[in-house]
Amino acid sequence: MLAVIAGLGLVGGTYYYDSVAMPSDITMDRVTTIYYADGTTPMARIGSVNRTLVTFGDIPVDVQHAFVAAQDPTFYTNSGVDYWEAAGAVWNHVAGDGRHGGSTISQQYARRWAELEGTSFARKAREAVIATKLNRQYSKDQILEQYLNIMYFGRGAYGVQAAAQAYFGKSVKDLTAAEGAVLAGLVDNPEGDGKGSPFDPTVDAERAHERFDEIKRQMVELGFVTPADADQKLAYPAKVLTAAQARADATKVAGGMDKPEGLIVHHVLGEVAALTDPKTGQPLYEDAAPDGRKHFDRLRNGGLKIVTTIDRTAQQIAVREAGRNAESNMDKQPANLQAALVAIEPGTGAVKAYYGGDTGNGGDYAGSYADPVLGDGTDSCCGGHPAGASFDVYTLAAGLSAGYSIDSYWNGESPQEFPGSGRTSRNPIRNAGENPTAAPACSSGSPKWCTLSEATVMALNTPYFALAAAAGPAKVIDTAHAAGIGSMWASIDGRFVKVDLAKAPGKDVFPKYFNTEVGLGQYPVTVLDHAAGMATFANRGVATKAHFLKEVWTDGKKTYGEVVNPKRIPGFTEAMADDLNAVLQGVPKRYGLRTHDDRQLVGTAGAWQLAQTTDNAHAWMAGYAASDPARKSSGLAVAVWVGNKSEEQKIVDRDGRAIIGGTLPGAIWRDFLDAALTALNVPVATFPPATHTGDKVLGTGVKP
Repeated sequence: MLAVIAGLGLVGGTYYYDSVAMPSDITMDRVTTIYYADGTTPMARIGSVNRTLVTFGDIPVDVQHAFVAAQDPTFYTNSGVDYWEAAGAVWNHVAGDGRHGGSTISQQYARRWAELEGTSFARKAREAVIATKLNRQYSKDQILEQYLNIMYFGRGAYGVQAAAQAYFGKSVKDLTAAEGAVLAGLVDNPEGDGKGSPFDPTVDAERAHERFDEIKRQMVELGFVTPADADQKLAYPAKVLTAAQARADATKVAGGMDKPEGLIVHHVLGEVAALTDPKTGQPLYEDAAPDGRKHFDRLRNGGLKIVTTIDRTAQQIAVREAGRNAESNMDKQPANLQAALVAIEPGTGAVKAYYGGDTGNGGDYAGSYADPVLGDGTDSCCGGHPAGASFDVYTLAAGLSAGYSIDSYWNGESPQEFPGSGRTSRNPIRNAGENPTAAPACSSGSPKWCTLSEATVMALNTPYFALAAAAGPAKVIDTAHAAGIGSMWASIDGRFVKVDLAKAPGKDVFPKYFNTEVGLGQYPVTVLDHAAGMATFANRGVATKAHFLKEVWTDGKKTYGEVVNPKRIPGFTEAMADDLNAVLQGVPKRYGLRTHDDRQLVGTAGAWQLAQTTDNAHAWMAGYAASDPARKSSGLAVAVWVGNKSEEQKIVDRDGRAIIGGTLPGAIWRDFLDAALTALNVPVATFPPATHTGDKVLGTGVKP
């Protein structure tokens, strides 16, 4: 009878062994981490499972041995199953005493890999078969590596890297043998009764110490550590993070969406989601479900390492200067006021600092993102604001390209009629300010004979409306777009609509959506785009697309690297850029905006009025410090906006004074530039002198 049963068992077992299919692949969900530009400092983590995969070489040998000693002493010699333990498990199951015996590391891994549930004999048999097959297909090191990456350790930590962070606040490669022994004991019961593992020293110190001592003894018995070294090498860890401390540390990164950097995460994920293979044109990180639905699960839970262009120090300064901090110019300002700031590196287009609000879960006042990974892919709220006279820089560039000299003469009187542009006596163009009819103090002594340089520094609307008309509003739009303005908002059927200038050149949108007032900054633009435009002029007219994404790494391999594709503004020469820079140095000087080391600064300031009043609802300061490629000084371009958080109302400071571009926005702009340029060790540089290019010297000026 025994022989017959054994024979039948052998035949049946062989059939069952062959019929158990191995999982074709294992895909472990893991967090995707977004880093600052240094590639080592995390900014935020996204994903549904807190797991970061590590390679076998990253796990100290002593930590490996601690897990073997704790979970499977025969690991290096068994075939995947410890048959004595397996026999005990079968006997216990038949006897119904509720005990099922221990599983080897290979079996535990198999259970997780194949997602086997329950405690039935069939589950144990299948687990044993898969464990045996795993040992035939993979080396012990490969199995142990995967095991340590897949197991759950409590505190929401999956894998040994996440566990090292959750319990000791360090990377797995920095764990000691003793710390590894503590983690090895947690696998037995990672959650306990819901209050944490009983082998967690911060939950049950006595049981945790007992379990630690068991593992220590086993490591000595297995020869992993000598008795003489055991007490020193395996001294019980003096400090283990509490669950609350671990959550607080995790929140600093994983909770990054609740901080200003959350908006950066949205922007960078939008850029990653839009990446395509240059050969096939197919999305690099987009996936499709069986039903055809597009999704980004591989990006969200694929363990990607995404490196941004954001400099951590510059970002901290931006949050300090534009947020409501005790050290900020925004401190104690009226509650309705909101500031936004963007800093971009000229020559590369890399966004170095970005502040669009206090949280990534709210509106973005500095830009407009379309994030299909954490959002629905539709445009975010609140990014566009009328730039007012700060937009003059694009009108000036268009005028220089049209041949007008910075020494050309224009009529600066206010108000003025421009019948050809629809501005008649009923709605003439007026200069801005509390007294829009005041005669500008031009050097000629006549308000009708002002140089273009003077009109620029004084932000006179009447000459700039005339310049926009002369150069052509379509030309102004195209110049702005070539410099970095990606979109503008137009009023269509009583509502503002975002117009993508990449798809709609000036000839297609003027006068359909935009009129000659485009030259005065009537139409909303983003702080991000305005900073990009400033970076272009800092780079003497050569534009590089503003971007947040520096690198993407997948499974330790770089799958995307930053691409810089410089393009000169058509028709805008270096000589014209030098003239523009020479003129715009007068704007910061007008408002007394200087750095502590008195660097040369270029700036453009402006404001936009509240409806039909003379009060302002938006104020801007934008510009940059000089760059010098020969000295490896890239300078820094910065745009600052101050306006309302929600409904538009007049903007006044804490002292009740009207806010204009050179006051509150100017102070934020100056203080950020001063601190950031110093912190980033950007060398002091100077702008080339003006060349006075252009042969057109008469605009609308009337010579006295």
